[in-house]
Amino acid sequence: MKRLITIVAGIAVVAIAAIALNAVRLSVNDTQRATACYEQLGETLESGVDPAEMFNRKLADLQLLVEQSLVARSEMLVISRRLQADQDAPLSSRDLVTLKSGTDVYLDMREDLYDIANAYECAVDAEPELLEAFDISPQLRLKALMLSLGAALTLYDNYLIGAVQFEQDERLRRVINDPDMGFGLAANKLAEATLAANSIEVRHRARRAIEFYETQKSLFDNAHEDSSEAYLMQLIESSPSYAYVKKIRVGEIAGNKFQAFERIAVDRTVEGAAGGMDVLSGLFGNSVGLYESRKGKLYGDEDTLQDIQSRLQPLDILLEKTPFRLTDKLIPGHFGHVAIWTGSQAELIDAGVWDELLVEQYADSINADRRIIEALRSGVQLSSLEEFMNVDDLAVLRPVFNEATREKDVREALLMAFRQVGKKYDFNFDVNTTDKIVCSELAYISFPVFDWPTEAVLGRHSISPDNVAQMAWNNVPLRLVMFYHDGELVAEDEQVEKMRELMLN
Repeated sequence: MKRLITIVAGIAVVAIAAIALNAVRLSVNDTQRATACYEQLGETLESGVDPAEMFNRKLADLQLLVEQSLVARSEMLVISRRLQADQDAPLSSRDLVTLKSGTDVYLDMREDLYDIANAYECAVDAEPELLEAFDISPQLRLKALMLSLGAALTLYDNYLIGAVQFEQDERLRRVINDPDMGFGLAANKLAEATLAANSIEVRHRARRAIEFYETQKSLFDNAHEDSSEAYLMQLIESSPSYAYVKKIRVGEIAGNKFQAFERIAVDRTVEGAAGGMDVLSGLFGNSVGLYESRKGKLYGDEDTLQDIQSRLQPLDILLEKTPFRLTDKLIPGHFGHVAIWTGSQAELIDAGVWDELLVEQYADSINADRRIIEALRSGVQLSSLEEFMNVDDLAVLRPVFNEATREKDVREALLMAFRQVGKKYDFNFDVNTTDKIVCSELAYISFPVFDWPTEAVLGRHSISPDNVAQMAWNNVPLRLVMFYHDGELVAEDEQVEKMRELMLN
């Protein structure tokens, strides 16, 4: 063991020397960071942890942080835009609490993202001896670097929201920079984040990682669309910060002639307004996880939408696949999302629930064709079928109730589904918690008469969209009534087998 530790230490010295030769300027902090990276890596590997397993653990941590970042950005965008619409009005106590608690959450995420960003940064300069000593393949080395780069760009993107939304508004900037002992917040935290985001050395490190990634990413040209490699590639390349960081020239860094991130974003917004393009929407669409490499194959198909809507019944379960979205790649299996169709006012009257307060409060939404209950990262809400149809695959599963208790079971399921509206998203994916909910838990909770399959993940019991779909393989207790794959309707006598094939692939 001592011999291997010595090997790692020796390799670290060589690698750090190489960094010093290649870098424009290497500070003491950079040297210490590189040394710490190698020492931590060596100690972890010496403990007997499999490198691939170590990567998977860090990937799970990053995915959770990305999910939390997407929600935090969405919430901050909503509140900042509302406040900017009336800049003369005082901030309400609710807004103050939201801003302070949001800052608290952001700072916690920032520390965790820094840990991952620093964990494998030294993979850029890893020597062949180190890779050989621990049987680390070029693919695993690249994935580790992509993990750290993905975390770094997520940090930049999180800041970008604050830079554009808060740095440009004196009221909001002051609120976030002011200390608050109740939340354990020190002063000038936004200013501190601004300095870090505009650090010459930090940007140089990020640019080196991007250059390594771009020269090596062809290793994953044939990666499956649901793989960890595909997830990390899309996380990196859909980042609004990715394009800006890689454009920075070495001379610009040395001469400190680059633009600040907030200045870039503001300038781009002005350019977009002049050209009639909503660049800001596109920029923030990426940053809150709405990035799409393309539209879904059923998107905008009005005839198909009308046909599907005419065939839907209350409590139909909708499953979809959107391989062109980053968020879809977080979910294991073929399907990425689950929702429940409520039905129309007339159908809810027939079911005996329209006059219930749980349903009545959403009457306007239902009559405005918002008849899908779904758990999104921003919480459980009512959506329209038109919004939902930006997908490639769509499966409609119909619950099969015992005829003797059907009326009672339908009523109970509808009320239970409406009871979930307004709940927050469950980032722990735990079916045993009911105050927060993930999309597939919506089906689990709304149909208590069914015995749902679950899986143990990290000590928690979870249910995935594919677990829900499996319940239709034998047409009981769910029956597959419609299935679109790659934008095409699958023949009725082939749809169950086709769905099984895709899920097992």
